[in-house]
Amino acid sequence: MSTANAAATLEQANDFASDYAAGDIIIKAGASVLATYPLSGFVASNSGNNGLATANAITAQNNTGTGTANVATLKAGTKEFDLVVGVDIIISDTSFITGVESSVTGLVVTFPA
Repeated sequence: MSTANAAATLEQANDFASDYAAGDIIIKAGASVLATYPLSGFVASNSGNNGLATANAITAQNNTGTGTANVATLKAGTKEFDLVVGVDIIISDTSFITGVESSVTGLVVTFPA
Protein backbone atom coordinates (compact mmCIF):
# COMPACT_ATOMS: atom_id res chain seq x y z
CA MET A 1 0.00 0.00 0.00
CA SER A 2 1.42 3.36 -0.98
CA THR A 3 1.41 6.48 1.17
CA ALA A 4 -0.15 9.67 -0.19
CA ASN A 5 2.24 12.55 -0.65
CA ALA A 6 1.72 16.16 0.44
CA ALA A 7 0.33 17.20 -2.95
CA ALA A 8 -2.28 14.41 -2.90
CA THR A 9 -3.45 15.13 0.66
CA LEU A 10 -3.56 18.87 -0.07
CA GLU A 11 -5.81 18.10 -3.05
CA GLN A 12 -8.09 16.10 -0.73
CA ALA A 13 -8.20 19.01 1.72
CA ASN A 14 -8.99 21.46 -1.10
CA ASP A 15 -11.80 19.23 -2.40
CA PHE A 16 -13.25 18.96 1.10
CA ALA A 17 -12.97 22.73 1.63
CA SER A 18 -14.84 23.31 -1.61
CA ASP A 19 -17.55 20.73 -0.83
CA TYR A 20 -18.31 22.01 2.69
CA ALA A 21 -17.50 25.76 2.41
CA ALA A 22 -21.16 26.80 2.68
CA GLY A 23 -22.28 24.03 5.02
CA ASP A 24 -23.44 23.83 8.60
CA ILE A 25 -22.06 22.17 11.69
CA ILE A 26 -24.80 20.34 13.56
CA ILE A 27 -24.08 19.40 17.18
CA LYS A 28 -26.26 16.65 18.67
CA ALA A 29 -26.89 14.58 21.76
CA GLY A 30 -27.73 11.30 20.06
CA ALA A 31 -30.43 12.27 17.53
CA SER A 32 -31.44 15.53 19.26
CA VAL A 33 -30.06 18.73 17.71
CA LEU A 34 -28.40 21.00 20.28
CA ALA A 35 -26.98 23.74 18.03
CA THR A 36 -26.30 24.58 14.40
CA TYR A 37 -23.41 26.77 13.25
CA PRO A 38 -23.13 28.11 9.69
CA LEU A 39 -19.69 27.79 8.12
CA SER A 40 -17.84 30.53 6.26
CA GLY A 41 -15.32 28.36 4.48
CA PHE A 42 -12.11 26.44 5.07
CA VAL A 43 -8.42 26.97 4.44
CA ALA A 44 -6.58 23.97 3.00
CA SER A 45 -2.94 23.39 3.95
CA ASN A 46 -0.35 20.73 4.73
CA SER A 47 1.28 19.65 7.96
CA GLY A 48 4.12 17.44 6.82
CA ASN A 49 2.52 15.08 4.29
CA ASN A 50 -0.94 15.35 5.90
CA GLY A 51 -3.59 17.57 4.34
CA LEU A 52 -5.61 19.85 6.63
CA ALA A 53 -8.91 21.65 6.12
CA THR A 54 -9.20 24.31 8.84
CA ALA A 55 -12.51 26.15 9.24
CA ASN A 56 -12.56 29.93 9.15
CA ALA A 57 -13.88 31.65 12.30
CA ILE A 58 -17.27 30.21 13.31
CA THR A 59 -19.87 32.59 14.76
CA ALA A 60 -21.30 31.68 18.19
CA GLN A 61 -24.96 30.63 18.19
CA ASN A 62 -27.76 30.24 20.71
CA ASN A 63 -28.43 26.59 21.53
CA THR A 64 -31.66 25.07 20.24
CA GLY A 65 -31.62 22.07 22.58
CA THR A 66 -30.45 20.83 25.96
CA GLY A 67 -28.11 17.87 26.46
CA THR A 68 -24.53 16.68 26.33
CA ALA A 69 -22.88 16.89 22.90
CA ASN A 70 -21.59 13.57 21.64
CA VAL A 71 -22.14 13.81 17.88
CA ALA A 72 -21.16 16.45 15.33
CA THR A 73 -21.90 16.45 11.62
CA LEU A 74 -20.97 18.73 8.74
CA LYS A 75 -23.81 19.06 6.26
CA ALA A 76 -23.71 20.77 2.88
CA GLY A 77 -26.69 20.00 0.66
CA THR A 78 -26.86 16.21 0.41
CA LYS A 79 -23.30 15.70 1.66
CA GLU A 80 -22.61 14.80 5.28
CA PHE A 81 -19.35 14.25 7.14
CA ASP A 82 -19.16 12.94 10.71
CA LEU A 83 -16.83 14.71 13.15
CA VAL A 84 -15.35 13.49 16.42
CA VAL A 85 -16.17 15.90 19.27
CA GLY A 86 -12.93 16.82 21.05
CA VAL A 87 -10.75 15.66 18.14
CA ASP A 88 -11.93 17.17 14.82
CA ILE A 89 -14.13 19.80 16.44
CA ILE A 90 -13.51 21.71 19.65
CA ILE A 91 -16.55 23.28 21.29
CA SER A 92 -16.63 25.69 24.23
CA ASP A 93 -18.60 23.27 26.44
CA THR A 94 -20.21 19.89 25.78
CA SER A 95 -23.15 20.73 28.07
CA PHE A 96 -25.77 22.61 26.05
CA ILE A 97 -28.78 24.46 27.49
CA THR A 98 -31.54 25.81 25.22
CA GLY A 99 -31.15 29.55 24.59
CA VAL A 100 -27.61 29.81 25.96
CA GLU A 101 -24.87 30.90 23.54
CA SER A 102 -22.22 28.35 22.61
CA SER A 103 -19.24 28.43 20.32
CA VAL A 104 -17.00 26.24 18.23
CA THR A 105 -13.41 27.14 19.03
CA GLY A 106 -11.79 24.99 16.36
CA LEU A 107 -12.53 22.67 13.46
CA VAL A 108 -9.74 20.87 11.59
CA VAL A 109 -10.23 17.85 9.37
CA THR A 110 -7.03 15.87 8.69
CA PHE A 111 -6.32 13.86 5.55
CA PRO A 112 -3.45 11.57 6.58
CA ALA A 113 -0.69 10.58 4.24
